Amino acid sequence: MTMIIFDLWGKFAHFRKFYTNSSSLSYLVPPRTTIEGMVAALLGLERDSYYELLSSEKLHIAVRKIGKSKKIMQSLNYIRATGPKELIIQKNHTQIPFELLTGYDNLRYRIYLTHEDENILSEIEQRIINNKPVYPLYFGSAPFSCYIDYIDKMEWCWNDSSGYEIVSTVINNDKIEEIDIKNIEGALIKERMPRDFEENRIIKEVTTYIYEEEGKPLRVKINGKYARLSNGENVVFL
Repeated sequence: MTMIIFDLWGKFAHFRKFYTNSSSLSYLVPPRTTIEGMVAALLGLERDSYYELLSSEKLHIAVRKIGKSKKIMQSLNYIRATGPKELIIQKNHTQIPFELLTGYDNLRYRIYLTHEDENILSEIEQRIINNKPVYPLYFGSAPFSCYIDYIDKMEWCWNDSSGYEIVSTVINNDKIEEIDIKNIEGALIKERMPRDFEENRIIKEVTTYIYEEEGKPLRVKINGKYARLSNGENVVFL
């Protein structure tokens, strides 16, 4: 089986937490549903048309945070416009607290991706190698453009272990049997993020994930199977 590895990077991001309402708060890493939307943009799939094709049963994704990031709270003016005229002559607007994510250099995430259908996987790979997404990519919100660096393609297999393993990707909480807390340098982040959409963009599944704030690898005992790459790296799918 083949795994495509690439980096997504950009200056700013906003990965909106699904449970926020009046304040727009952001995750530190893109949820699986955000990366799924980027893959759909790469392939030119229309909005709300790809949830079955790119579901978690068919498209396996892991994400690794690379480097430090910080959050900045800003106030945005949202305009209520029901037609083009109201974009010029504004009748109603409201200020919304908006959490902006940025890095000390750039934001960067390493994506590990594979699909059950080899033809789809091949098309994704070619579009990444040639840097030719059908639609522009962005980090969670249209003003925050992001870019792709192709890293590698590797063979992988399912693996299981009763001992501690080193994992540098975001880990589904259900897959963690035990964490070696004593040897962690930094801070652990625990967040609930959407995993899958069903028809009409309704959230199908929400899962709790664990990762180190700066993306440092964790030493964990993994419950069940995980992916091991041909270079020995361990990956847990979102």
